[in-house]
Amino acid sequence: MNDNPSQALADQLQSSTKNVDVFLALQALSCAAPAVAFEAITTFMRSAPANQLPLARNALLELADRAPALLVSATLDEDAKVADAARQALLIRPSNEALPLYLRMAKSKSVDEACSGCMYLGRISSPQARAPLFKALGHRSAAVREYAATSIHSHADEHWIADLLEAIRTLLREEPDQKKDFGEVINTLCSAVVQKSTHACLDLLMEGLHDTDARVRGTCISALGRLGDTAAVVPLIETFEHPRRGMPRELRTALVKVLGELGDARAIAPLLRAGVTVAAPALGPLKAQEAVPELMAALEQARTPRDADELAEVLAQLQGPGESQWPRAGLRTASLQVRRAAALQLARTAPQEAAQHLRAMLPQLCGGDAVGVAEALALMGSAEGFEGFAKALADDPHHWNASAVAYACQNLRGPQVQALLLGLMPGIRNEYVHHVCKALAAQGADVLPALIAAAQAAGDSLRYRYVMALAEFRDPQGAGLLAPLMVRRNPLRDAAMLSLSATPSAEASAALAAALLQAESPADARLITETLAKAATREAIPDLIRALQADLATEEILEALGRLGSLGDQAVVPALIDQLSSPNARRRQAAAMALGQIADPAAGAPLVRLLLKEFHLEVAQAAMQAWLAMGAQDGGALDGLGAPGTRAFLLASARQLRRER
Repeated sequence: MNDNPSQALADQLQSSTKNVDVFLALQALSCAAPAVAFEAITTFMRSAPANQLPLARNALLELADRAPALLVSATLDEDAKVADAARQALLIRPSNEALPLYLRMAKSKSVDEACSGCMYLGRISSPQARAPLFKALGHRSAAVREYAATSIHSHADEHWIADLLEAIRTLLREEPDQKKDFGEVINTLCSAVVQKSTHACLDLLMEGLHDTDARVRGTCISALGRLGDTAAVVPLIETFEHPRRGMPRELRTALVKVLGELGDARAIAPLLRAGVTVAAPALGPLKAQEAVPELMAALEQARTPRDADELAEVLAQLQGPGESQWPRAGLRTASLQVRRAAALQLARTAPQEAAQHLRAMLPQLCGGDAVGVAEALALMGSAEGFEGFAKALADDPHHWNASAVAYACQNLRGPQVQALLLGLMPGIRNEYVHHVCKALAAQGADVLPALIAAAQAAGDSLRYRYVMALAEFRDPQGAGLLAPLMVRRNPLRDAAMLSLSATPSAEASAALAAALLQAESPADARLITETLAKAATREAIPDLIRALQADLATEEILEALGRLGSLGDQAVVPALIDQLSSPNARRRQAAAMALGQIADPAAGAPLVRLLLKEFHLEVAQAAMQAWLAMGAQDGGALDGLGAPGTRAFLLASARQLRRER
């Protein structure tokens, strides 16, 4: 490589006074050989004025990927400015070669420094990080311990499982003695064991079933369940039947779940001996037909509808032959609770048959129990379903059932549902309002006229509820009704803006464009244009360009045009190029950023022409990034302009060095 341009750039850097010229020289140097660039940038930093140091630090950052070893050596530089910049660059761009820096940080007496060191050790892949990370698990600071555990989790594989289990045991022993909170750390390590275990760890995990600590046993149980190896079934059964160290409830629950997931019939008999209430989660996956009578009896004794539904789900997995099968067998019992659960299950496969039973039992149910039955009937299109909802709401002084009704209505459509939800809105408790809002938003465009009318008629104290529902609305078909609300005097403006902004569509673009033509004030026009820019699809490009020419929400429009252009529509490029000559600096910057997104070579020459005369640093940065994004294509704009000391020289050098890299 010819280093003459590099040396000339280094000299130019030392003699430049304007921030823009310093930036361009540094940008050009970043394309030179790493050693040359590093020497020039660090030399400049030692004597640079304070306002130009950030530019030098950014240039040094670009070397973190290309030459991390140079930056590692610079972290020990005698000049604090150089050392700090090199350190920050290696933190922003972590590298395996920066391991000495991260190790120093992890051993620091400063808690913040040690936390950062542990975090960065987790971002590189070096075997030398293992020992210091495990050592940091015993740090005096909880924050350092948690960072170390997180980094261990990111590195761990099957070869780490033994160390992880031992670390968990150590922390569990130390916690009571040293009065340290290791809870989060232990959770992270346990998660690593479960996620990173492989079949190679099987013996180690089965040995852990007999550990003295319940937390270790629980972790090994979960890991064995994830692996799904039936070789673990017998040890798991032995642990279930003859726990050596006691069996906490949560551990027993986890063990039952895992035995069900493994699907081995050898587990059925031991589980049934423990009782169907305990074993229920596993009996369905195991297809334990012999458990049906006991499950039916347990269902009859269930204390709540939720408990009954959970048992019914288990029974549904144990379908038997003919009329003896669940749920038809359940419909013949005397228990109303069992019949309710059975009818709801039957509704999934034989809705017409189930509907007869559901209608018959609905009058016998109290308000809370009636909601599930009413929902099933409503889904079948039965009017009795809405009568059931009304009964549940009437027997609900605290509106607890109202939340369940609103939740159920998220799956229902039609005028009856809309009227029901709108009727709930004024009186429902605050904590349940969001259920009603979601259900209303799920109704589609049909509900929008009634919702807007209710919002406009509501007093100030209740309007916010309707505003919440409107803000949740995501149906493009309603854009034509929402767009006219985008005027500043309308109290529903913010809700309409949020809804339309979150619903990019051709319908939203068309509706907002029509509203823009009828805007009553410049402020309204700008607001509509801002929303149009966020919701715009390709169909809105002509409207956005017209709004751009009218100076409405210019920066938002430019951002939207860049986004749309990056999706393949090159029609926006000429409009963006025109904005590069705007007298407004922020507009030039936004246009350059948008062109960088699109990376159309046609913008190369205009960007270079901007760089040759631009004195605003932020604009020059955006233009340079855009130019480099399209491969530093200048379209001939630099021909004959290569004299040293000019901006053209800096740009030409950047182009040349980039090609030689």
